[in-house]
Amino acid sequence: MSSYPNPFMEWHPLGELYYRITEIYQMSWGSLDLSHYRIAIAPLGGPIALLIKDRKGAPSTRQIISIVSASGQKISIDNTAKVIEGKIVTMGWSYSEELICILDAGIALVFDLFGTQIDSIHLGQEAKEMKIVDAKLFLHDNVAGIVVLTTNYRFYTISNIQNKACRRCQDPPGLDFTPSSWVVLCIDRSTKIVIAINTDLYLSGVADIVKLQLQGITGQINYNSITLMATSTSYKYISLITDTGHLWIGSTDFRNCYGIFDTNTQTVPLDMIWCGAGAVVLNWGDELQIVGPHRETLTVQTLPLIGSACLTADIDGVRIVTTDTHELLHEVPLETEEVFKVGSAASGAMLLDAMKEYEKGSSKADEYVRIIKTNGTLGDAIEQCIKVAGLEYDPLTQRMLLKAASFGKSFMDQYSPQSFVNMSQILRILNNIRHYKIGIPITLKQFEYLTLPVLIDRLILREHYALALHICDYLRIPGDEGKCRILSHWACKKVKQKNTDDKDIAKAIANKLNDVTGISYATIAAEAKSVGRYELAIKLLDFEPRANEQVPLLMKMKKEDIALNKAIESGDSDLIYMAIFHLKGTLQLGEFFRTIHKMPVALKLFEKYCREINDHRLLMDVAKQFDDFQKAGIYVAQSSYKTNNAEDRIDKLNEAARAFSAADRPICKRSTEDQINLLRLQSVMETDLGQPFVEMSLNETAYQLIFLGRLKLADKLKKDFKIPDRRYWWIKIRALAQSRSWEELERFSKSKKSPIGYEPFVDACINSHKNATEACKYIERVPLSKQAKCYIKIGDYDKAADCAFQQRNVEDLTFLRTKVGINNRSQFERISTMLVQLKG
Repeated sequence: MSSYPNPFMEWHPLGELYYRITEIYQMSWGSLDLSHYRIAIAPLGGPIALLIKDRKGAPSTRQIISIVSASGQKISIDNTAKVIEGKIVTMGWSYSEELICILDAGIALVFDLFGTQIDSIHLGQEAKEMKIVDAKLFLHDNVAGIVVLTTNYRFYTISNIQNKACRRCQDPPGLDFTPSSWVVLCIDRSTKIVIAINTDLYLSGVADIVKLQLQGITGQINYNSITLMATSTSYKYISLITDTGHLWIGSTDFRNCYGIFDTNTQTVPLDMIWCGAGAVVLNWGDELQIVGPHRETLTVQTLPLIGSACLTADIDGVRIVTTDTHELLHEVPLETEEVFKVGSAASGAMLLDAMKEYEKGSSKADEYVRIIKTNGTLGDAIEQCIKVAGLEYDPLTQRMLLKAASFGKSFMDQYSPQSFVNMSQILRILNNIRHYKIGIPITLKQFEYLTLPVLIDRLILREHYALALHICDYLRIPGDEGKCRILSHWACKKVKQKNTDDKDIAKAIANKLNDVTGISYATIAAEAKSVGRYELAIKLLDFEPRANEQVPLLMKMKKEDIALNKAIESGDSDLIYMAIFHLKGTLQLGEFFRTIHKMPVALKLFEKYCREINDHRLLMDVAKQFDDFQKAGIYVAQSSYKTNNAEDRIDKLNEAARAFSAADRPICKRSTEDQINLLRLQSVMETDLGQPFVEMSLNETAYQLIFLGRLKLADKLKKDFKIPDRRYWWIKIRALAQSRSWEELERFSKSKKSPIGYEPFVDACINSHKNATEACKYIERVPLSKQAKCYIKIGDYDKAADCAFQQRNVEDLTFLRTKVGINNRSQFERISTMLVQLKG
């Protein structure tokens, strides 16, 4: 038979409710006298900051801050005390474990949990000039805010330290001295300040200020000032203490008073903290008083304190840190009360008793189970035991409750074990992270508030990589959300190790991450670069399979040649272009050309790009850089046609001709020189004739001159530029026919024997103006074998048939008959007869 704990014996009643103090840790910081320190405890199981006071008890102007875990242990072996120059007015933690220190010089410094400064926040020019006399840090909606009071009694607020917008709040009338007390409220995402000036209360905001009236106290209690105020973490409730020692508890709209308690002392408590939403905790130094509403009155529970204690509110209780212990004061949940309260008839309590009796071998176990089943609440009893197990901090109590739940499951035919499995997993995780060496003592409610990803992030940040990996494996979290993220952070930390060779670090990282898919080596390499370890970064990038991750980082490290090689190896043209353009932007042009000339793929892509944007000058520069004069000449010649100015074009073509000469390409040079001569001639003709010529080719120029009737000029052009006879006859025939120069065309046909025959004359007459009459003049001079086709072209089908018949050309007759068609019966029959005769 096992001996099980009974938590009920350690509870403290407060009206109808119970409160309990759970010991979280025996502190590991040794014999530390907290009276010599100001302490800031982070919420949600976060770290503790210790600020050393001077001998008089006030903070010195040279502040020394140490940061330890919730169990009092160093968070990191590299974690040392942080020295801050300046007087710290107050300090506190954000939900994201950032330590915020507000200095009297009008600035707030933000540190991570290792004491490294990560940000600074300026609190306005007036705060800087006048200095800060008081300040408060407040938390709301997962963000932190700041309110400061200057020495000239003005309030400034920053609702969110992330956006850093500092605004001045409205001044209460007559505020020319330090308020007796003030506290921050967050109402509907708006920051307000409750300011006590003697007996008067004001609610001040950025836009307005309102005087408040305390319900249930005015006229009943004579007091001169309000000395201390506190709000619940939800900002729904507020408490205040008067100089006469009366504690008032009510709503933050001040319309409801839940009770007034006389502390019987005019001494101001060291601290006043809300425990959840149901009670106020007063710290008197040697004892704690828990005050909570009960029906129409307030009830009080007093607990002894040993030594100095620091209190801070959390979302579900109050954390109490003393020299020896770290404890959590919180309300006992109703489900827990029902299970453990002596004499409870709740189904969960009966199931727990049944399990205990079963282990004793008592028949009462069967009796209890029968009662539960008869009531139809066995399923509820199981779920209650499971839920209460999650609410318990002690592993023995957790196991007892889960054993009871498991015992109950055996009596149910159908029961989904998912809630049992889930709670078992959660408790295993919570118990591991609560270990004093880890030092994250969160409750189930805090775990649900934080979420698992945030918890893993906190383990990673504290370098508890092994535990974080075990949790991810245990819960089968996908690699990109778990293992990859954890190992990536480990590797980023690894590259910062001093006195370790780059090669050894790269090898250690590669061995560790070799079998892990999804790791970004580029991210790790970027971290190495950030600490100046460029060679290590390059070695790590060799393991990165994604070129688009490698190349940008290599370029940032000014390893352009390696970056370009990696881009080329990837085969990704976009990546290659990115590397090329980065090179072009960072290197001198000559050095850029020499670099890409070593890489043919890069050079070809660059030349392609230049052609696409018509940057022939750059193409020419590339060619000249490496004495490729032929290519340079081609690029210059191409670029010459991007200008409409004839002289500019001639200059460029002369440059191209010189390049062709240097390249020993006489044909290219001669062709270019001919083009220059043609351009010059065209320019002159444009001036003399008033017609455009510059954009024309040699053939087009000759055609245009003939069309305009400038036959001598055309003949001279033929001679000067050695236009071949056959080509010139084609040009001249078409131009004369198009210009209707029929007489000149006939004279030209008789000038000498045509080198291209006379069928082109027929075609020109027909194609230009369908002039069959002129075309007939040349058909007789066409060879007999082609005359039939010529007659077909001018539409004289009878003569076409006669010619074809004389030449015994069956093919032409067949084509002609098809063209004539059956509708022209006489011609169709005549041609058919001819075909019969030829075939017979």
